Amino acid sequence: MKQFKERNMKGINDQGIVNVMVKELVIRKNKLEKLEKAKVNWSLFTLMCLAIFLLFGYQLIIGQNGSFGNSILTEFTKSPFLFVLLLLFTISFIEIHFFEKKATKAENEFEALRMELIERNTELWPNDESWEVRDRLYSYMKDKHNINLYYK
Repeated sequence: MKQFKERNMKGINDQGIVNVMVKELVIRKNKLEKLEKAKVNWSLFTLMCLAIFLLFGYQLIIGQNGSFGNSILTEFTKSPFLFVLLLLFTISFIEIHFFEKKATKAENEFEALRMELIERNTELWPNDESWEVRDRLYSYMKDKHNINLYYK
């Protein structure tokens, strides 16, 4: 996540509205990357909890000779370790769902601003000389922040 710094853009653009839009675009991109990273971390944690839960659950079934006198949920909740794993698995699954919703919202906001900047090309850069500045700005954003402003 690279922060947007105006000193990196000296000579590229002097328009105030474009600077504000580009700063906001970088902020939204960083927010999106942060949320996606959190979603991946929670997914890995969930898989780890599930693997440990299944491993100990399998050992529990083998210890019972494959049959249960009570229900399987009762057997799993008798062991405090398995109960905590089940609780962690549930919480991490809820967190994945939460971060998925937040990441989708952040992606929609980022894409909306990116589309607005692309659609307002003629308004923001009205003459041919400013299109050279536009091209330098677009290549800077693509190289430094991995934000494509050339196409929708």
